[in-house]
Amino acid sequence: MPPCIYCKTENFEKFKGVEHVIPQAFGKFGAKTPTLKCVCDDCNTFFMKELDQVLARETLEGVTRYKKGIYSREARPQTKLKFSLAESPEIGDFHGAMIAVDGTTGKLMSPPAQYKILNKLTGKYEIYLEHQLKDLKVTDEVYGKPGEREIGIIAPSSEALDTFIKKLNETGIPYKEKERYQPPFVKAMERMPDDGVSTLEVTVDGKIDDPVKRAVVKILFNFATYNLGPAETLKNEWDAARSFIRFTGKTLMGRVSQKPFWDGQETETMRFLDDSYNLRIENQNGNVVGVLQFYNLFTYEFILVEGYQIPPEHEIAYRFTPGKEPIIGRKMTKLEYLKMQLPE
Repeated sequence: MPPCIYCKTENFEKFKGVEHVIPQAFGKFGAKTPTLKCVCDDCNTFFMKELDQVLARETLEGVTRYKKGIYSREARPQTKLKFSLAESPEIGDFHGAMIAVDGTTGKLMSPPAQYKILNKLTGKYEIYLEHQLKDLKVTDEVYGKPGEREIGIIAPSSEALDTFIKKLNETGIPYKEKERYQPPFVKAMERMPDDGVSTLEVTVDGKIDDPVKRAVVKILFNFATYNLGPAETLKNEWDAARSFIRFTGKTLMGRVSQKPFWDGQETETMRFLDDSYNLRIENQNGNVVGVLQFYNLFTYEFILVEGYQIPPEHEIAYRFTPGKEPIIGRKMTKLEYLKMQLPE
C-alpha cells in the first residue's frame, strides 16, 4: 500500500476512509464513481472542512449545483459570495439588497437586516450588515450632511427592523425612520413556486481566492493520481502541487477564463447548458497541465508540474455527469456534439 499522496504518512491505520476524486457534494457517477484509497484520514478530513466546503458553497459552481437539484445539508448564508437584488419594478428601491441562497432547497433566503446609504463620491449605494456597522463612519464629505443623506433599512420583519435600529443607535449611526413596511420582494419570495425558480434577478460577486484554487487543484491532483497511479504523483516533481494543496504552499501558476473546454463544441459567446464536469491532464509547453470546468462556466487551468512531462499515452480527459457513469472525453466539432444529443 502506498503512503498518503499528500502528507506521505505511512501510518496505515489512518486509511479507513476513501477520498472522492470529485467532492461528494457535486454528486456521484454510478458504479464508477472515482475514489482513492491513498489519501489518509487526516488529509481527507482537512480537505472536507477547508477546501471541499468552500468549493461547494462559496463559488458560482457550488451555487449552480443547487439549480441541478444537488443540495447541501445546511442553510447558512454564503460568506465569500455576495448576492444582491438587481434593479426591477418588483424590487423597487430595494435593489442592491444582500441576500443568500438556502443550500437545502436552492431557494433565495429572506434578506438579513441591512443598512443602505448612498456614497456621494462614487454615486453608488453601500450595503452594511449588522456585524459591519462598527466599521462604518458616516461623514458629511462622503455621505452628505444630515437631512440630505439617502439612507434606508432593509429588514424582513418589524421585529428585525426594531432590533437593527437599536443596533444603529448603539453604534452611533443616526437614522430617522420615515415609513415602515415590508419590502415588496419579500412577498415575491414567499410566492416562489416549489421548484425554487424565482423571477427575481440577482447579481453575484465573488473572488476566486487561494482556497478555491487549492480546491480545484486538489480535484486535478486526485484525477491525475486516479489515472496515472500514486507512484506517479508521489514523485518529487509533484511536490509543488502537493504543498499548495495540503500545506498552503506557493500558489501554482494558472489562469481562470471562459475559454471553451472542448474546442469546437462551444465558444465563449455560445455555450451549451451542461450538467457535466470536464477534467483533463495533458502536456503543454514542457509542463504537466490540469484543466477543469464545471457546468460550462469558468475554465480553470493550472501547471501541476513545471519542466516535466508524462508519457503522451497517459494524457487523458473525462466527462463526469452526476448520476451517470463517466465517459472518456474527446474534442469534437459542434455538429458532432449536436448529433450526440439526438435520440437513437
